Amino acid sequence: MIKELKTAPKNAAQDGKPRATLIPMDILMEYLIPAYEEGIVKYERESWRRGFIVSEMIDACKRHTDAFFYKNEDIDSDSSTNKHHLAGAIFSLISALHTLKYHPELDDRTDPATGEFNFTTIALEIEDKKSA
Repeated sequence: MIKELKTAPKNAAQDGKPRATLIPMDILMEYLIPAYEEGIVKYERESWRRGFIVSEMIDACKRHTDAFFYKNEDIDSDSSTNKHHLAGAIFSLISALHTLKYHPELDDRTDPATGEFNFTTIALEIEDKKSA
């Protein structure tokens, strides 16, 4: 049972606003920073901001979750920063969300019924590669 507390009026005005305190920052700091630092080591600082092909991020997420769950691996043996596989999966999903928001032209999902690409930019690039 939650006890009602008498508080200042400002507290009631918080309804409907984002509640950042719900995010477990200790977990994000401990596990996700190595995932982002690995990008600096392998590529360059903040290269993830350029976006990824969405299917590549989903594939990476699946590889990390499979290694964690089916192989009982916690730490990615290919990682230079001792990244946890679940952090690799989370990085992949966050990167997919970032790409969808800021680089929708990299969304290469297909329509489940027809197999058609949702975004013609990717479809045209793939066709160009096939004809080259």
